[in-house]
Amino acid sequence: MMHRVSRDHREGNGWLGGRAGQTRLGWSALGLACVFGALAFVFAVPFDARLCAVMSSACLNLFIVAFGTRLSAARAPAGEPVSKTSLRLLRLAFQRNSEAADMRGLLRSLPWQGWIAPLGALFSLAFAISAWTSPAYAPTVSQRESAPFLVAGAAALVIAFAALVAERFHAQRAAQSRESAALAGPLRLVLVAALSMAASVAALAYAGEALTWLVRIVALLSGVIAVELGLRALLAALAKPGDDRFLHSTIAGVLSVQARPVAALNAQLRMRYGIDLRQNWALQSFVRLLPGALAAMVVAGWLLGGVTILGPDQRAVYERFGAPVAVWQPGLHVGLPWPFGRARVIDNGAVHQLIVSGSANDSSRAAPAVSADGDTPAQLNRLWDVTHPWETTQVIAGTSGAQQAFQIVSADVRLDYRVGLTDAAARASLYRAVAMDDTVRSIANREVVRYLASRTLPSLLDTPQTAMAGALRGAVQRELDRLASGIEVVAVVIESVHPPAGAAAAYHGVQAAQIRAQASVVQAHGFAATALGQAQQQAIETVALGSANAADTLAAARAQQIAFDADVIAQQFGGPAFGFEYYLHSLQKGLKNASVTVIDDRLASGSRATIDLRTLSPAAAAGMKKAW
Repeated sequence: MMHRVSRDHREGNGWLGGRAGQTRLGWSALGLACVFGALAFVFAVPFDARLCAVMSSACLNLFIVAFGTRLSAARAPAGEPVSKTSLRLLRLAFQRNSEAADMRGLLRSLPWQGWIAPLGALFSLAFAISAWTSPAYAPTVSQRESAPFLVAGAAALVIAFAALVAERFHAQRAAQSRESAALAGPLRLVLVAALSMAASVAALAYAGEALTWLVRIVALLSGVIAVELGLRALLAALAKPGDDRFLHSTIAGVLSVQARPVAALNAQLRMRYGIDLRQNWALQSFVRLLPGALAAMVVAGWLLGGVTILGPDQRAVYERFGAPVAVWQPGLHVGLPWPFGRARVIDNGAVHQLIVSGSANDSSRAAPAVSADGDTPAQLNRLWDVTHPWETTQVIAGTSGAQQAFQIVSADVRLDYRVGLTDAAARASLYRAVAMDDTVRSIANREVVRYLASRTLPSLLDTPQTAMAGALRGAVQRELDRLASGIEVVAVVIESVHPPAGAAAAYHGVQAAQIRAQASVVQAHGFAATALGQAQQQAIETVALGSANAADTLAAARAQQIAFDADVIAQQFGGPAFGFEYYLHSLQKGLKNASVTVIDDRLASGSRATIDLRTLSPAAAAGMKKAW
């Protein structure tokens, strides 16, 4: 009889019942809080760490409720002051011959138990604040298909099921035990946190977007409950030893769902009309067929998982039992459901642009969209004296006079690529490249550095950007083809190649000096050409003038020679008369414009010579008689 009573008592309490069950639940909550708290601060976790912080906060709240009352009641009786006990403990710690029994006795006499619950509430609030303020997690396509998401979702569902079982157990005993009533609320919080974790993991795995609003709601609820429990635990720690304070959360108790509409409707119908729904044949048939219908729906949903609809910008590599068997084009396709068949979606000709000099997590755009009347983005400023974002700086070879030196060049290079359009390229991009952006960026960055290092700054500035882009595109494509990555380089865009912004003023000065020197040389050549032309013109004019004068002199001499010859011939034929006439003609021509004074010895001294100064007309002169 006694064995039967003890067995009934064990069956009534179960694994979660009684003081032992409460202890197991508290230690389990503390273990989960430690595990999730450690995962929340591990940056290498391939899923949202905010979910771990929320779960840790909820589990700490459950631990506080499970052990808080007992820890507050387990304080040491009133004795000597805490300060004196602490001094004795420090003295024993520094003594070599101190006994361990004395130290354990002093540790037990310290009232440390009542401060565990406020400290746990403080940690819970810190985790809730961390979940609220931490940035959202954005997984890549390859990370979304990794195993950690499946493991995290499965673990969240297992914890949710365990929390639901424990909550139902304590909810049924809430009327008989205030401990069960106090534990039901934090268990519901753990259930909500686990379900939100599963939903967030599913959203990250299938849509790539984190449910930030859901995480923040659960974090806010857990933080408020932690503040309430911390205040209650602090008041319990500061209260007198004789006060009976039971640690519970009123806010967590609000999460309970008391409404049971079906049971209330059945009670009303039985009381007013005598109809008992539990006796209804149709309802019983519905309840009896419901499990089979649910199972059929689950099986139908699982079979529909093999149906894949691909948009115009999508392709998929279909895997059957883990081996790729086909590449599906846009449209409707039917295959085996998971895990026997799987369709891995990839791009269908979509062009991606990345910044060669950027980092692996760089999600910035080359030229963001702006309004027509808005300010010009800083990325479009191509002046040398402005520092441009995402530029790579490279040390290249140069010359300084007759010696070798080093120079610095800055370049902003963008690369456009896409997955090849063939089936082989689709398979290669999926299985040979883990992260296409990182692979293409590393190869392109290496080729850009190699290209810049093999040239000097003047040659880079003189080379057309189209030729530079073509050479880089060919080098990157050859390297990608060598790796059989299935990636096609569409274009390489050279945004800018110039000296660093700090050396822009000096480089502009050097260029201005070179331009001035070249202008001076050209100006000197112009002056020399002008002087030479003027000298040639003067020489030609002098030669022409001399030639003309010589020709005139020669012609005059020839004319005089001809006239002299004619006079000689006339003298021969005319005799002395010609000579006298020639003499008179010459005398007349010589005296024509001369002042003449006539001296004649035959003139008497008393008579005066008369000179007629009148101007005679030709008619009057013709009638006058010559004097000789």
